[in-house]
Amino acid sequence: MRPADLTPVARDVMKLPAGPGLILASLVAAYLFNSLPWAGWALLARPDLLLLVLVFWAVHQPGSVGQGLAFALGLAMDVGDSMLLGQHALAYVVAAYGAQVIRLRVLSFAMLEQSLHVLGLMVVATAVIVLLNLLLGSPAPGPAVLLSPVIACLAWGPLTWLLYLPGLRRMRREAAS
Repeated sequence: MRPADLTPVARDVMKLPAGPGLILASLVAAYLFNSLPWAGWALLARPDLLLLVLVFWAVHQPGSVGQGLAFALGLAMDVGDSMLLGQHALAYVVAAYGAQVIRLRVLSFAMLEQSLHVLGLMVVATAVIVLLNLLLGSPAPGPAVLLSPVIACLAWGPLTWLLYLPGLRRMRREAAS
């Protein structure tokens, strides 16, 4: 196993806890993104941004974001999407638990390897939703259902950069004063 690939700036930013305002704002923005009126191929390709942000905070702030919040956000997605009540909640809880279990491993890798770990979590969450739908008699969705986890995996790097920006700004302000 090779040593952790963390730059000094990233290591210092990870030590700074994110404020509750940033966590709440990012989760609300992701929920609003998921609530846009998607249709057709765009609906299949839409990454579950709320789950991706939830996994990010479960990895980086496990004391603030856990299975309870994942369950509540999953119920909100079920109500917003008019889906079976509890299917997103179960998928989000499984993904948040998985993210907390592998968080130290994820943080020790570079961005490419982190994205692959996130891909695994997204595929598991998608599999939970698909299996629940199949058990209830829905037709099989086909291979296009894997498009969303792959796009979410590709979005992990930009999302990480975007959510680290406030911490970097705060660190620069503290260093200047």
